[in-house]
Amino acid sequence: MSDEARDAVFELKPLNLADLLDAIVRLYTRYFGRIVRIGAVVYVPLGVLNVVAAALVFQGLDVTGPLPDRGFGVVGLAAYGLLVILFWLSMPLVQAAIAKAVAEYYLGAETSVADAYAFALRRWPSLIAVALFTALVVGVVVTAVTIPTALLIAGAASLGGNAAPVAAVVLGVIVALVMVHVMLVIVIKLFFGPLAVVLEEVGPIHALQRSWELTGGHFWRILVSLGLLWLFVVMLTGIVVWPAQAAAYFVQGIPFGVTQAVLSALSAAAQLLLQPIQIVGTVLIYYDLRMRKEGFDLTMMAEAIGEPQLAARAASGEAQPLFAAPEAPQPLVGTDDEPPDPDQLSRPAD
Repeated sequence: MSDEARDAVFELKPLNLADLLDAIVRLYTRYFGRIVRIGAVVYVPLGVLNVVAAALVFQGLDVTGPLPDRGFGVVGLAAYGLLVILFWLSMPLVQAAIAKAVAEYYLGAETSVADAYAFALRRWPSLIAVALFTALVVGVVVTAVTIPTALLIAGAASLGGNAAPVAAVVLGVIVALVMVHVMLVIVIKLFFGPLAVVLEEVGPIHALQRSWELTGGHFWRILVSLGLLWLFVVMLTGIVVWPAQAAAYFVQGIPFGVTQAVLSALSAAAQLLLQPIQIVGTVLIYYDLRMRKEGFDLTMMAEAIGEPQLAARAASGEAQPLFAAPEAPQPLVGTDDEPPDPDQLSRPAD
C-alpha cells in the first residue's frame, strides 16, 4: 500500500453532516478533472442527442415557422425516444464507473477512465438487474396500496350524506401520507444496492440484501443526508440553468427551436459537471454506514499496518478496537500430568 493510500485510510471516520459536505467538496474539487472525464464518456453523447432532439421537436412545434419545418417534430420525437432508452441503459454504467473511481480516490488509490469503465462493464448486467428488481418492488407496493385505497375511498364517497365527501378526502390524505412514508422507506432501504454491486462486487439479490442491512437503524440520517445532497446539487444546477431560462423569455427574435437547443445544452453541461457531486456524496454515505455498522475504518487501518486480525469482530458483529490491550501474562504452573520446569521458573523474564 502506498503512503498516500495509507494516509487516506487513516483519515477514515464516521461523518456528520458538516463532515460529509466538507468531504464531498474536497474530494470533488481535488479529482474534478478525472471525474468529469469519466462522466464525459456518456454524458457528452447523450447531451448532444438531447440538443438535437430538442432543436428538432421545438422547431416542428414553432407555429411561426414555415410548414415544412414542422415535419422535423416527428424526427425529434424519435430522437427523444432513443434518448430515453440510451439514458436508462447508460446511467447505471456511468454512475458505476464514477462511483468506482471515487471509491478508489477516497481510499487513496488511483484508476483511469479505461479501467473505471472496464470494471463498470463487468458489473453492468447486475446493475440493470438491481434497477429492474427495485422498480418491480416499488410497483408491487404501489399497486398493493393504491387498489384497496381506491376501493375504500369510493366506498366512503358512496355512503351518502354530507359527511361522505369529507370522509373520502380525509381517508385519501391519510392513505397518501402512509404511502409516501412506505415508499420512502423502501427507496432508502434499497438505495445502496447499486453501490454494493460495484464496491462489493456481489450479485443483485445479495446487493439489495446488503443495502437493506446497512440502512437498518439509520433511516432518518440517510434521508436527511440524501435530501440535503439533492438540494445542494439542484441549487448549483439552478445557478447555471435558471438565468438562461429566465433570459429566454425576454429575448425576442430568436427561433424557439434554437432557444430550446441552447437550454438543453446548458442542462447537459450542468449534468456533466454537477451530477458527479451526488455520486460522490452517495459513495461517502455508503462508507459512513459501513464504518458505523461494520467498523470498515478499523478493518482498513488494520490491513494498512499488515495486521488484519486486529480488526476482529465480536459475536454481535461489531468491530473490536484496532489495538487490543495486551493479554495478561499466564502463570507458569504445570498441569496435573506435567509439573513446571524448575529451570523455566528460575529464568529471569525477558
